[in-house]
Amino acid sequence: MSMRNNWNVPYSSISWFYKVLKTHTKVVSVSREQDILFTISDDEDRTYKILLLNEYRMGSAAVLKSIEEFGIIDFIVFGGNWNAATSDAYKVAKENNIALFDYSGILGALNMQDPKGYKQNGQRKNSAKPKDGT
Repeated sequence: MSMRNNWNVPYSSISWFYKVLKTHTKVVSVSREQDILFTISDDEDRTYKILLLNEYRMGSAAVLKSIEEFGIIDFIVFGGNWNAATSDAYKVAKENNIALFDYSGILGALNMQDPKGYKQNGQRKNSAKPKDGT
């Protein structure tokens, strides 16, 4: 299995994210496969698949491509706090039982009883009506 990814996620981001997951207070174990796919188990014996991407503007096409390439995943982390997802991306993700987060969002979500139901500030802001009011 190749340890390189076709998603242009730099090793520095992968390494940082792996270390952060390993030290998260709710995470008991972390494994990495296909370079950017993480499987974690939490302290409540739940297991999640987290796909790490580096999408400046996460769109629905990237969500669909992620599903096609990686199969069943629970979370897609699309990058740092400067990155964002479109409303269509959130819609497609929700239809496929996937939660989308930036780095801080996933770390907060893992603390919740229902991590997929967690709404981070950026998601609430991105799901607002367009400025023209339509």
